[in-house]
Amino acid sequence: PSRERLLLTVPIDHLAANTAPGRGETKAETVAGHLSPEPAPLASTHNPALTPELIKWKLSLEQVAALLVAERAKGYDGVTFSGGEVTLLKELPAMLRLARKAGYADAGIITNGLLAADPAYAQELLTSGLTFVCVSIHGADAALHDKMVEVPGAFEKAIKALENLKGIPRVLNFVLTAENMTALPEFVRRFAADDSFVEIQAYLPHYEGLMADNQARLRLKIADAKPVLAAAVAEAERLGAGEKLKIYNVPPCALPEHRGRLRNWAKEEGESLLVDPAGMREGSFAQERRGRVKPAACARCLLNDECLG
Repeated sequence: PSRERLLLTVPIDHLAANTAPGRGETKAETVAGHLSPEPAPLASTHNPALTPELIKWKLSLEQVAALLVAERAKGYDGVTFSGGEVTLLKELPAMLRLARKAGYADAGIITNGLLAADPAYAQELLTSGLTFVCVSIHGADAALHDKMVEVPGAFEKAIKALENLKGIPRVLNFVLTAENMTALPEFVRRFAADDSFVEIQAYLPHYEGLMADNQARLRLKIADAKPVLAAAVAEAERLGAGEKLKIYNVPPCALPEHRGRLRNWAKEEGESLLVDPAGMREGSFAQERRGRVKPAACARCLLNDECLG
């Protein structure tokens, strides 16, 4: 969408040095509500959200409200709260209500779905103004997803959350690692044909937070992911759902034949604002540039000026 988006990082309360299996690499559509959640078993070794800076940074609900109002006045009209696991934030329903009251047309969340599996809580989110949801699922079945997020029963709860929130647009998010990437085609096969899912996101991760801590085990090269991504695209197209599958954090030189479905490789239409844990206002796509490099060969590419690396 071309409308302007606001991206805020809003940790409220630090409880433990681990994080639930929501995602933290927030992007251009989002207002991020980062929260370090309750102690284990809500742990995930591949969540990039939790960093020392994030643990130390806190904002009150009043400060969040002030930011929402101020940035709405500047033209931002879409917000998404993510994490960490944002549904652990007791103020989330209030934040959704504040966002909608401030005039944001869209107010969404990125979540692991564990708490939204409760019909009453899911209904509270909807009543508070939730307009879309992205649920992170990192395997095509319970065995793999539960292993990835280290929470028994997580897959079943994520599916239940999706059912509870079926009345609004729903997105699925799959973060590829060395341990789960081969399951992506089966994941697409299971979900892409369902018309109620508006997008399936395949993400190569940012190596920050817990993802960085576990990268020796989880890191994968783009070259190793290419055959799996190509197979996933072929499966989506076979199902007549090719337009749903979007691939994030892969430069066009790696998958030139699928450039149209690549995201987060260049500045796109619309504006975003990121306020990170240090309180620094970075501007459009600055977060997506962190950790990226450009080898000498990039200077010869026709897309060098717009590519993030």
